[in-house]
Amino acid sequence: MVPISGSKLRGTPTGLSDALLARMIGAALKADLGGTRQATKTVMRWAQVSDHTARSWLNGRTSPSSLHLLELATQSHTVMTVILNATGHDGLQLAHDLAAVEHSLEKALSQVRALRGT
Repeated sequence: MVPISGSKLRGTPTGLSDALLARMIGAALKADLGGTRQATKTVMRWAQVSDHTARSWLNGRTSPSSLHLLELATQSHTVMTVILNATGHDGLQLAHDLAAVEHSLEKALSQVRALRGT
């Protein structure tokens, strides 16, 4: 247990707060989904949360709990990028980007094969 002394844990990104994380996640979700009612419904479906909670996340008022954040990162490449950047793992972003490109190429290739009948 860490004593409540106001000191930061080693390796904690400086300047990161709950409010800043909430704004970063909200911006990432809006970048992916926009700010429409459909975006709210999508976030609700992804994380199994209420309308109020989804809107709070999209507007950057509150940040998701750890499990909800993982759900969002699973669905949103942009949210995953925010997490990697916030935790100082920027180098892993390239690997994540390459995996996403590879997945998209595999999907496109399977669609081409389906059209060709092979």
